[in-house]
Amino acid sequence: MTDGPRMKVGLAPPNYARWFDGAVVAEVCRHAEEAGFDSLWFGDHVAIPQEQADVFGNAYLDVFPLLGHVAAVTERVRLGTNVLVTPYRNPVVAAKEVATVDRLSGGRVVLGVGVGHVRGEFEALGVPFEERGRRTDEYLQAMRVLWEQDVASYEGAWVRFRDLCPLTRPVQQPLPVLVGGDGPRSMRRALEHGAGWAPGQGTIEQLEAKVAQLRGLADEAGTPCPAIVARWLVHPVEDGAPRPPIPHRGELRRPRLEKAEAREQLARIAELGVSEVIVDIPARHETYHRTIDLIAEHVLVR
Repeated sequence: MTDGPRMKVGLAPPNYARWFDGAVVAEVCRHAEEAGFDSLWFGDHVAIPQEQADVFGNAYLDVFPLLGHVAAVTERVRLGTNVLVTPYRNPVVAAKEVATVDRLSGGRVVLGVGVGHVRGEFEALGVPFEERGRRTDEYLQAMRVLWEQDVASYEGAWVRFRDLCPLTRPVQQPLPVLVGGDGPRSMRRALEHGAGWAPGQGTIEQLEAKVAQLRGLADEAGTPCPAIVARWLVHPVEDGAPRPPIPHRGELRRPRLEKAEAREQLARIAELGVSEVIVDIPARHETYHRTIDLIAEHVLVR
């Protein structure tokens, strides 16, 4: 691993799994914090068309109440969205929700945002799918105004308010924001908003190509390359354990890695200049706690 600041390691608990509910949420999140993870990250969906439900999981806890709950049962870990589908929510309301969780957590929120991609979900919410990118840009601008000004005004195509008192502002100024996505538009959006960048899942070789593209765009724009927070799909296994194939489609992309292999992959990711990696492990209830311990043994024990 390269010299310099240590690459942070977060965990993406499965708020898309039906078993991740009630007391289990606190158990998993406390366990991850005690194991040494730096952050916890949660996804965002509101309602999924039936034909796509098996891709997204069999449940989805709403991200803001979940973050508030996790803030109450943890002390140190940062709390992130990866990612909040920005066009789904009125930005005045969303800004308030984000600021509230940041205050209740003592300034631990990292807001990952994305434009969304499930057309049926947009239709159910009455948000035009074709406007999602432009709405994301505008909503982010409006939220920034509400987070940073005691009396805020904004005039846009979809959002307009004047002399509005937000009443709740984040502890963190500025509040850290990540823009999720793989294409050049998401990269430019991160540069334009002074945000970090969170690419989608993929191989290390794909990540390397994306990072090179991001740096090229930053050079063209004459701006520093943003912080990179990458998702890492991995299935840690005991050294010498068998590695049979897993038929579940949601787990096919997770390579089974012993300790040395996991550390080698993590070192390669760090060498790309990634500031934080989000670990995504198999979401099996009966083995999830043991898998947390395994990945911690693989990559968190220095």
